[in-house]
Amino acid sequence: MAEKRYKKSEITREKILEVAEEHFAEKGFFGARVDEIADSADVNKRMLYSHFGSKEGLYTAVLVKTYKRLAEFEKHFIIEGIDPIASIRNIVLTSFRFLSQNPNFVRMLLWENLNMAKSVPRDELSRLKAPSLEYMREQIRRGKEQGIFRADADEFHTVFSLMNLCFSYFSNIHTMSAMLSRDMTADEEVISRAEYISDVIIKYLEP
Repeated sequence: MAEKRYKKSEITREKILEVAEEHFAEKGFFGARVDEIADSADVNKRMLYSHFGSKEGLYTAVLVKTYKRLAEFEKHFIIEGIDPIASIRNIVLTSFRFLSQNPNFVRMLLWENLNMAKSVPRDELSRLKAPSLEYMREQIRRGKEQGIFRADADEFHTVFSLMNLCFSYFSNIHTMSAMLSRDMTADEEVISRAEYISDVIIKYLEP
């Protein structure tokens, strides 16, 4: 009986998180309303607060959930035994695939940057990102050791570019589509941009 209640509680919690993600992604922390989230999740506010304590607690839980989804997806590019250049291309392509399939993640990060990352749980985020960041750094080091990459390639800025150049495409995708009169959301445009960014980074890394 206790196990059944626990499972029901977990299902309710996940439902609230799912609905809250849509509201926060669309309206941000300050625009989203707890009563609307509760109504959409078909729960009362008291139950919502019993799970998350506060609106801030719910928002942080949603952020952690989206980052966990990213961390899980990034396992696809952590492949041992392939050469560093192939690794770079796989990192970019996998990142593009995730961002293309997870528009809420992009929106959540845009809102959080507007709010100066006040709600990001830094320790949790560092823990979730550690495997992928270390993998990226390791590929750059391997490339240097093998003479494939230039010895003075900046590890920090290369990793930063691997993340930022991918994200910035999706954070600006709609305004750039309007500005350039070109559908940047089209699959062929997304793939083309991923290949271009890979080429740019690899050209920088080459001796």
